Amino acid sequence: MAYRLENGEPVADGLRRCAREQVDTAIEELTDGVTEDAVSAVHDARKALKKERSLLRLGRAAIDSSERRSEADAFRDVAQRLGGMRDSDVMIEALDDLADRFAGHVPKKSFTAIRRFLVARRDRERQELTGSAVVDEAVGDLQSARLRIADWRIRADGWSTVSDGLLRSYRRGRRAFEIARAEPSSENLHAWRKRAKDIWYHFRVLRPIAPHSVKGQADEAHRLSDVLGDDHDLAVLRATLLRSRGEIKADVDPVIALIGHRRAQLQTEAFFLGERLYAERPKAFRRRMRRYWHAWRAETSAIDAQRPAASTDAADTSALT
Repeated sequence: MAYRLENGEPVADGLRRCAREQVDTAIEELTDGVTEDAVSAVHDARKALKKERSLLRLGRAAIDSSERRSEADAFRDVAQRLGGMRDSDVMIEALDDLADRFAGHVPKKSFTAIRRFLVARRDRERQELTGSAVVDEAVGDLQSARLRIADWRIRADGWSTVSDGLLRSYRRGRRAFEIARAEPSSENLHAWRKRAKDIWYHFRVLRPIAPHSVKGQADEAHRLSDVLGDDHDLAVLRATLLRSRGEIKADVDPVIALIGHRRAQLQTEAFFLGERLYAERPKAFRRRMRRYWHAWRAETSAIDAQRPAASTDAADTSALT
């Protein structure tokens, strides 16, 4: 099923179902996917774990606090152990995009030398990944975590299950946007990206409450997350080039200058996206989402009430077959 609540589904059941599905995705990637493309499989597994932790943030007010923190820490620890295994792939993709976008602005030999360095580093990472026990240990931890999901103590069932978590994520994202706009350091922009991903994932879970309206906001949050992700990838690439310039047999300074130019473009787009995504004050945002929620639940109940009841004759016929 999709990463969203379903019509008529109790909220607690929906959160547990989505949680199980994300753990299943991560386990599948780390068992089957890792044999085909280890780095991509690890990336997809970590993405599923981010969605998992976002569910815990969305339901934070209704899930036992000590249990929520324990589960969030467990998923974070697995993701961190898998982290870093895709950095070189990400940097290669960022470099290739830069080379295509600014073809002719920098000698091709600079891009070629940097790419050769990153590919060699990537190949070493893949060998380390396939020869380590990290993946097997992660799968074991995730299998244990999956069994615990059925026992999550979710106290409420309804709007109150998600309202506080949704408001908190929106408020934190809005604040992170203001901080990043005032001081656009790599650290502040990356922190903002994490909050943008949270609200994007929340919108995906809550999309059924107002499909067209929420989808529009989800698309904006998704785009913002991608733009800030591209900016972060370039920041990592720049830091790597500065640290490794002695190992790269070419002048990296022109490429570093292009990185700065491209990051300025991305940040400009991100700030305009942020203006739209966080246009409402937090309390107004919560009121609007609450109205969507109650209208959705009322509509679902009305549709269910209008369904024709099975006839007695049909029921008798069914019993005889």
